[in-house]
Amino acid sequence: PSPRASPAHSGARAAMGGRAPTMARATGAATTAAALRWLAGAGNGAGGALPPAPAAMAGLLAQGPVRCRRFCAGAVPGDPQETASEALGLATSSLPGTLGAAASCRSFLTAHHTLGPSGRAEWWATRALAEQEEQLEVLSRALPRGGRVAPALLDTFTPATPSSSEVMLRRVVSGLGAADGLAAALALRAAVRHAAVEVGPHSSAGFALDRMDRRMFGVLGLWFDPGLLCVRAVTASSPPEVLKAAGEVARQASSAHGAAAVEGALGPQHRCFAVSHAQMDPSAPPLLVVHASLLGRLPSTLHEAALGDAAAPQAACLWALGAPETPGLAGALRGLGVGQVLRREATRMLREELGAEHGAAVTALAPLRGFASWLRATRAWERPGLGEAGETLRRALLAGGREVQREVSFVDADGDTVAFRLRVDEGEEGERVLEVEVGGGPPRRVLKLVVASEARAVRFLMEPGPEAMQVNMSPEAVDSGELTRVTHLAEAAGMLPAELREPVLKFAYEFITRRGADGARSAEPAVHFHMSGGAALHALHWRADESPAGLAEALGVMASFAYRGPEVEGEAAGAYAARGLDAATFTM
Repeated sequence: PSPRASPAHSGARAAMGGRAPTMARATGAATTAAALRWLAGAGNGAGGALPPAPAAMAGLLAQGPVRCRRFCAGAVPGDPQETASEALGLATSSLPGTLGAAASCRSFLTAHHTLGPSGRAEWWATRALAEQEEQLEVLSRALPRGGRVAPALLDTFTPATPSSSEVMLRRVVSGLGAADGLAAALALRAAVRHAAVEVGPHSSAGFALDRMDRRMFGVLGLWFDPGLLCVRAVTASSPPEVLKAAGEVARQASSAHGAAAVEGALGPQHRCFAVSHAQMDPSAPPLLVVHASLLGRLPSTLHEAALGDAAAPQAACLWALGAPETPGLAGALRGLGVGQVLRREATRMLREELGAEHGAAVTALAPLRGFASWLRATRAWERPGLGEAGETLRRALLAGGREVQREVSFVDADGDTVAFRLRVDEGEEGERVLEVEVGGGPPRRVLKLVVASEARAVRFLMEPGPEAMQVNMSPEAVDSGELTRVTHLAEAAGMLPAELREPVLKFAYEFITRRGADGARSAEPAVHFHMSGGAALHALHWRADESPAGLAEALGVMASFAYRGPEVEGEAAGAYAARGLDAATFTM
């Protein structure tokens, strides 16, 4: 590129008071090769020698004026974070010059990884601002009056040439090949999205990173076109990395069933599918995984959906859909439509297995993540008409508050010491686990608890097992209020009484029908995903997920969606895209 269009030269003018540096122009093949050898750890001397100053300067120019001035003053940082940042800038400058050579790409990715999350966020923020300045300069020259233009105008115009971030993605994929390059490109977009979160959405760097992410999305959208994706069934003979990814996705939905999914212990009715790019290694971890079960009837809880049943299958339920535990992968895939491709193909294959007569009996069970946070933010317990139920809901959402003890112990009618303890993890959505010790035994998690006031008894279900137990309280324990305090501990752990079922489900319906920024579509990601695929809201399920995470995030509430055949789904998806929730179908 010409000096006027080059990002490195643009950064140099900002650092050198507007004068294009001659040292950057002196960079040649020899210094670039030395830089790459140094990045690969094969330099001269112990630990690898820095390449000559011209090549190093060319790399540093992409990192902003402050770092350039420090280098020119001879203050080359010596700590690993600064060294990695310099290496990353140097590797970045070599990408265009080597036409995507594999060695250059690997050096860039190694330096990028070495920076760590915070270092990558700073590096991408600096690069996004530099890229924005370059485009603003080109735009200001193209406008009739010239002069300084606002960055928001970049959202109105389409650049005639690709940005440096777009070129970078293409170089990485062409240099490494599709098998490794596509995964690396997704990792780079994940880093950009993480950087946007770190710097804040309303900052100058945040806006610049958002534009950079949209440009990366445009490039990735071409590579991850639905016609280039491949959906395969996951079986016991699948490659180990694929089985591991399937187990991770199952654990994200239900920790109790994750290991069983990997070991094939969920029974013959369990089905699993994975999607990957057709040119990626089939033995590598897939992009997304979905778990399903064949059942005799539609399930009402996550446990029923995961286990399936032995009856003749009449329906199918998708109960876990997500990305493996690769940092940032889910965010990097956002908007590319990969999840819809997997869901659509999995639904089709399940229908084929069930038979044509059961074409409409495919549902998806989805968690309502963020429901509990929304209830706290809106102070739902203060709604009129709740009465005592509002106090119970408040204790569940605020982990009991300060007035609730975290431990209640007493001696039961048989003379055994019984101790209930509430363990609360940090954060508003931290897991709350109620544990019990009976007669000095080991602590065990309480799954369900019922208090019989008249009989002065506490009945509960414990794991492992599960094992049921009843503890009879002495009159002294009842009179001192221990029975009431045990009830409050259970409520703080998310074990709500049946009296709260109706108000909580009404709140859940209000939560899923909130509208997003466009005023039309659902603001809840799970609802938006399934409505975009043409599903109808089938039901809201009370205490469907009683895992600690499910109780902390959504009070155990889940939603189910019905898929009613390709034609109906196509019409419903089109109507939802055009009119949002006004056109959504509810079969509740």
